[in-house]
Amino acid sequence: MRKVKTSAIALLVGSAFNAHALPIPDDLDQALTELIAQHGLTGKPDNGFDLPGVDDPEVKLGKLLFFSKALSGDKQVACASCHHPYLGGGDGLSLPVGTLAQDPDVLGPGRKTTTGQFYVPRNSPSIFNAWVHKRSLFRDARVEFLDWLNPEQGISTPDVPHGEADPNAGDSLLAAQARFPVVTPSEMQGFEFMKGAPNEAVRAHLAARIGNYGSAQGELFRNQWRDYFAAVYGDKSAEEIVTFDNITRALAAYQQSMNFTDNPWNRYVQGDKNALSESEKRGAYLYLYMPPPPSDGGSEPDFLPTQCIGCHNTDSFSQTKGTNHHRLAFPQIGPGIGEPGDESNDRGRMLRNQSLDDIYSFRSTTLLNVEVTGPYGHAGSYDTLEEVVEHYDDYHAVLDNYIDNQGWCRQPQFKDIENCVDLFPDTRQHTDAAAKIIDDEIADGAPVLRKLELSTQEKADLVNFMKALTDPCVKQAECLMAWLPQPQEGDPDGLQLFAKNYQGVPLYLPADCRQGDTAVTGSRLLLAQGECISGKAHYFYVDVTQDNTTLYFSSRGGAGRPRLFYNADQWASTANAQAISRGTGTEQVLKVTVNRGRHFVSVLDPQGYEGLTIAAGIDSALREPGEQPRDIVNACEQGLPSGYAELMPGRAQCASSGDSYFFVKVTEPGSTLEIRTRHGVGNSDLFVSNFWPSTSMYTFASRSADNTEFLRIDGAAPGWYYFLLSGDGQNEGVSIQVDLIRPDHLKAHKQNRKLN
Repeated sequence: MRKVKTSAIALLVGSAFNAHALPIPDDLDQALTELIAQHGLTGKPDNGFDLPGVDDPEVKLGKLLFFSKALSGDKQVACASCHHPYLGGGDGLSLPVGTLAQDPDVLGPGRKTTTGQFYVPRNSPSIFNAWVHKRSLFRDARVEFLDWLNPEQGISTPDVPHGEADPNAGDSLLAAQARFPVVTPSEMQGFEFMKGAPNEAVRAHLAARIGNYGSAQGELFRNQWRDYFAAVYGDKSAEEIVTFDNITRALAAYQQSMNFTDNPWNRYVQGDKNALSESEKRGAYLYLYMPPPPSDGGSEPDFLPTQCIGCHNTDSFSQTKGTNHHRLAFPQIGPGIGEPGDESNDRGRMLRNQSLDDIYSFRSTTLLNVEVTGPYGHAGSYDTLEEVVEHYDDYHAVLDNYIDNQGWCRQPQFKDIENCVDLFPDTRQHTDAAAKIIDDEIADGAPVLRKLELSTQEKADLVNFMKALTDPCVKQAECLMAWLPQPQEGDPDGLQLFAKNYQGVPLYLPADCRQGDTAVTGSRLLLAQGECISGKAHYFYVDVTQDNTTLYFSSRGGAGRPRLFYNADQWASTANAQAISRGTGTEQVLKVTVNRGRHFVSVLDPQGYEGLTIAAGIDSALREPGEQPRDIVNACEQGLPSGYAELMPGRAQCASSGDSYFFVKVTEPGSTLEIRTRHGVGNSDLFVSNFWPSTSMYTFASRSADNTEFLRIDGAAPGWYYFLLSGDGQNEGVSIQVDLIRPDHLKAHKQNRKLN
């Protein structure tokens, strides 16, 4: 007979949850109080942790590093590319896309590889509250304390054999973990960068790139990193302070600052009995209840019935008690780990420790904020918590349905792929192998993945309780903004990730419009915050705090044929709109360049729309995309300067010294103007308007310290646009160029991308 593990085995919820055997007590608060005491819960997961604040200087440095693409081999991937705060600290995908992304700045559904292939085999874990994990990190726990109760024994990592301490691991699990994405080809290193080089050589080169020294000196077009490191680690040479050890310390500090534990459940545990709804309380009881061991007059069994808290325990809702790895038989989609002869398989923890006892086992993660951290499972095969609970209730039925009907084809990442049904042909074989082991354990008497026999309401209660583990901050863009780089914090290398979604608009917190919640018309539209609307007309305003801002409005999802209408001065209508969205169906995008103040947008459809998501976002109109400014022809080497001329789009013009005036005509509504100046000496500033501007009267302006000006005007209305290039009296040899992007060109560009 197979030996059954004696600790809490592979359960989210256990066999004790029989709907007929577990009546909910009349005094639910009292019953929960007793269970809370039984499990030693305090409602304070951060007790005993020394966590830095988000304003800590090391945290701020770590934030800039986390969002810089300079840490990837080809300078195309940032840590935040797969772990973004607006995507639950992950990437919103079942399977991550690291290197080889079609558009490095696109995150979430719509982020695809240039080859159409998948290379990363496991779902991106959330960085939210990653500090609660005291024992190990990564889904196969390949970064782990040798003895988490005695941390001084060291941390084992893939750089050393299993069971040995890595002398370079650093002083925390998060610092040790940060050493590995940058040396993984499919994640950040790239398949060609330093191919075949030892891990330490790759890390040393990346540190030298950031520090601008040694063989990597000059690899970044702009490099201000040394001063940022000096502010944290002391005013020493770059070689002394810009080390990979310090890089990992800063990255770890940034993640340690993500203390998102102020949730309704913890408030309830601390005494606020009104913090939970009745459904959430019933779910908590189901989650926490542990019956006594069955008594049949014989000896005590060698295992105890367990439940959710058996695998997600203590205030951290992570695996602190019992075994840390569990076999759950979630569907095995994805490319697999790539072992010779078994390339499409992922045998989990066994790949690290070579123990058959851990084949197909994966580490238990925290359930704090689990509501926003999907898709779920080691390969991200389930999109909702409801699906996860159904899996635990009857895994064979759910697996058969998922695999028979290629369930991954219903998931946002895969649903529009032409050959979706053929993506993962070995899913059944590998999933069945994991399920067979669980079947054998059940036959041996283990309480693993047995039917829950919960009613529909009880399942809903359990899900509602897990949603009560959500800190409201992780669902509010204004709150999360502190963990995103802000303009005043700088961009040390010009490679900061400017995340956008598949529509090309700034990434925003998604809204689940299936819940039926609707934003209030005539109200402020929060930046980077998706809102749900249904009806025929909604009116919103947005407050912009900086001049020269690109303002984005977008809609998606739901049903209908809405259009978005913009006005700078009053509620927008079809009659007074100064800009109108473009798109198909509910997929609408509107971009305009604006100055500080209040701006208005309306969502209108005479036939009505339902379950629509509306969002607003901003970017600086002075931010030129790319690692370095785009060059233009040095027109002053080819022709005479001019102080007054019409600009031909796409053709550089040499400007006279002092002040020069230029103009260009826009013929189609919704066009985009990009104006650049380059070359020469002295300093010239750029002023733009639909009248002849001066240095004191203008609409938009770009004022850099040299002749490298850039300004992008989106949503330009038809008519003449006038430019003043105002020099300091010593400016000579300056070239100016206007690029005019017509709406039909924008439409063709979008049609060339297959959007989810």
